[in-house]
Amino acid sequence: MVDLYKTNQPPEETWPEQASRNNSTGTDGDVLERMKVREICEGWGCYRDAAEWKNYRSMFHDDAYIATSWKQGPIDEFIKASIEGFEKGSSFMYILHRIIGQTVDVQGNRAVSKMKVTITSRFTFDGIEIDNEADCRFFFLLEKRAGKWGVVFYTLLFDKDKMVPVNPHRIYPIPEEEVQKFPSGYRYLAWCESQIGNTPKQDLNAHGPERDILYAKCKDWLEGKAVKPNLTGTDVVEY
Repeated sequence: MVDLYKTNQPPEETWPEQASRNNSTGTDGDVLERMKVREICEGWGCYRDAAEWKNYRSMFHDDAYIATSWKQGPIDEFIKASIEGFEKGSSFMYILHRIIGQTVDVQGNRAVSKMKVTITSRFTFDGIEIDNEADCRFFFLLEKRAGKWGVVFYTLLFDKDKMVPVNPHRIYPIPEEEVQKFPSGYRYLAWCESQIGNTPKQDLNAHGPERDILYAKCKDWLEGKAVKPNLTGTDVVEY
C-alpha cells in the first residue's frame, strides 16, 4: 500500500543554524522579537475569520505576496478575494482557522514563523452542508523595516484532511476516484474547491518535493538572500 503521508526529517542543509529560536539560542531581547512575530502571525485566523480587514492588512508589508490553495497574489488582491468569498455565502466556502501553535526563527531583520493550523471549510452541495478539516502548517516570511515587523510572503503545506458531515444523517457522496487525483495532504479540500469553480494550487503537499523546496527558501530568506514566489515550486511568479 502506498504511504500517502510519508514524513521524514527535512534535509539538514535547510536548517538555519544561525537563527534565534525557542530560547535555546539568543538573548532575552531575541525572545521579545519572536513574540512580536508570533503576535502578528496569529492575526491570520483572529482577524481574517472575523472580517477585521484593517487589522488583518496591518500584518503585512505593502509588497506582500500570498499563496493559498484557492488564491495566489498580492495581499490587497487576496483581501479583495476573501471579502468576495464571504459575500458569496454558501455558493463558495466558509473558511475558519484553529491556531494550534507556532515556532519562530529570527536572524537579523528577518524571521520565519511555522504555525500549526487546522483550516475548517464549510461547503454546501445540493443543499447538504459538509465540513472539510485540513491539518496544515502556515509559513510566514517576515522582515523588519523601519523598526516594524511585517509579513512579506505567506504560503502553507497540508499534512492531511478529511470530510465531516454537519448533519450525520445527511451524507453527500464524494467520488473517491476523483479525489485521488489531488495531492494526498489536501485531496478532499482540493476536490471541493474544484467543485465550486476554483482550480486548486497543486504544490502545497507536505508529503511532496515542495516541502524541501520551501524549507530551503525559508533558510535563504533568513540569510538575507533574495526570495521570490512560487515558494513551493521552481517557477517564478511575476507580480
